[in-house]
Amino acid sequence: MTAPSTALVAALALLVADATIELGFITSMVAYLHGGLPSGTYSVNTPASVRFSDDNASPTYRIQGKPLHVVINQGHTSNGAAGSAIVLIGIVGTIALILRHRAPGNKLGRALYYFWMGLQVPTLLLTLIALAYTFAAVNAHRGQTIDQTVAYNTQPGPYAKDSWTPQNWFAAVLELHLTDPDVRSNLAMHLRIMRGWQYNLIPLFLIQLLETVVAFIDFRAWRGMRNDGLGTNAASTGNEKYYSSNDYNGPHGGVQEEYSGQPLNNNANNANNGYNTQYAPQQPYQDQSYTHQQQPQQQQHSQV
Repeated sequence: MTAPSTALVAALALLVADATIELGFITSMVAYLHGGLPSGTYSVNTPASVRFSDDNASPTYRIQGKPLHVVINQGHTSNGAAGSAIVLIGIVGTIALILRHRAPGNKLGRALYYFWMGLQVPTLLLTLIALAYTFAAVNAHRGQTIDQTVAYNTQPGPYAKDSWTPQNWFAAVLELHLTDPDVRSNLAMHLRIMRGWQYNLIPLFLIQLLETVVAFIDFRAWRGMRNDGLGTNAASTGNEKYYSSNDYNGPHGGVQEEYSGQPLNNNANNANNGYNTQYAPQQPYQDQSYTHQQQPQQQQHSQV
């Protein structure tokens, strides 16, 4: 059985599809952070607490779209996990399985298949690390709020207090009194995308875990069929080599032998022995009869 199982093909397809969604979410967030609204500033209504402490405070202030300290390493890790699932497991796996099916004797294809199987556990661990790292980073900054007094006093510079993940920062920005409702709706949409790639790591890990298990089950079945085929070929070669060069004696000295190597000449030998036993006593009798017939003839000649 060189063709992959249906379960493995389905698991690979699901993994590539979900990893593509994950990669798309992360790419969208990165593009938004660098070229979207976060690259500029937002207009915020100055809170009453700031106005109360400063009579000359303006009714609005500007806050930059990104804080000074942004934690994004969990995004890089998740991006690497999704890319590894697509390229190393999906693309390389598809090529390796096609070669295993269509060219089972190709050494390069077999080496690529073993290489792909060796990548199963490391890529699964990378996805698990990305999942744990992302949720740990987001939960570590959960509940943070923007101190608007600090934000008002540091404008137009970036907000420098605390460190933030993109999910926590934009959630805190949406708690401010933004003057433009379109900016609010835009931030809310992209915040859903950011949370989407965070929570999509859960099904991505589960699907990849399923794919890894199914891949090893398929690998074990393939190895079993391959070993059985090699054993059959070896047995055939061992039995047929005695008859390949007009060697009719066989491995056990018999003329007629079974394919398994057991001699069949026992019946022939028994038949020959029975024949010899049956006709051996008759030879002396024939000799005696011939002698008795010759004696009268000799006597007649002597009388004449």
